[in-house]
Amino acid sequence: MITPEFQVSASSLVAYLDQLRDHIFIAEPTSNGDFRIVASNQAMLNFLRLPSQQVIGKTIRELLGNNDTAERIVNTYQGVLDTGKHVIYEEDSGGTEFAFDVFETSLFRFNAPDPEKTYIGGISRNISLRKSIQESLESSRHKLESKVRELDLLQRQLQEDSMRDPLTGLLNKRHVEEFLNHELARAKRTQHPLSILILDIQNFKSLNETLGHQAGDELLRWLGQFFRANRRSSDLLFRFGGDKFLFVVPDIDTSQAQAFAEVINHDVSNETFSLQHTNKPEPVKINLAIGCASYPEQAHSSFDLIRSAKEALYRAKQFKN
Repeated sequence: MITPEFQVSASSLVAYLDQLRDHIFIAEPTSNGDFRIVASNQAMLNFLRLPSQQVIGKTIRELLGNNDTAERIVNTYQGVLDTGKHVIYEEDSGGTEFAFDVFETSLFRFNAPDPEKTYIGGISRNISLRKSIQESLESSRHKLESKVRELDLLQRQLQEDSMRDPLTGLLNKRHVEEFLNHELARAKRTQHPLSILILDIQNFKSLNETLGHQAGDELLRWLGQFFRANRRSSDLLFRFGGDKFLFVVPDIDTSQAQAFAEVINHDVSNETFSLQHTNKPEPVKINLAIGCASYPEQAHSSFDLIRSAKEALYRAKQFKN
């Protein structure tokens, strides 16, 4: 409905519609299952690059050709005709002879001006720029997410690398207290024992002096690999500085820790370690001194555990000497 003051002529309405950038059209169904264009504004004619006499009265298939795009449009029009539902959809002009563009089309069914006939009205808006921007933003979002994942992985790798000794691959001394406090809190919470072992290579100084620091590094690297290969999954292994190593072994009490230390010492002393950078044929024998301390038998804090294990290590070295 419009007010009497807003009465306009049909020619004025057509002139107004011709100024719009959206494509406005009316189509009627044909007997052969197609739809004939019976009205169109200038924007649609400009897109088709055809004069009105080559558009008005032509069917969809005559305008677009017998291709998938034309068939999709005809089927969509038919669906609106059959159901009477207002439909909004996107369609591109790919597969036709016209410039590739993407349109958002709104279709509706109506019966005016002839109540005996049914028409399909449509308004199509070119959304190619919007789609291009959306696709560009989506591509940028995916690239950004990929870069964030890469940076996250790099950060994790750097964090992991910062926690490990570069020579042996074991956790480094700076993180002993952090991990030990965590395991000690768990042991107190679960009321399970917790032990630590501090290992020292007895003949490391003489090996360095006799064969050089490269041999010492090779020995430390080999021990790191050996310890990792023979640990339990719950054990934490640290290079504790110089030729010392520290093991955090959950759920093991004092007697079990001492038995574990004997096994380690036996296994290492029976391994054949040959230097790779020399032609020295005989294997290098490794002697370990090991000190143990356990919660709750010897200590209740990480500081006291380490102190007690160091004292036990000192006694073990004095005994071996």
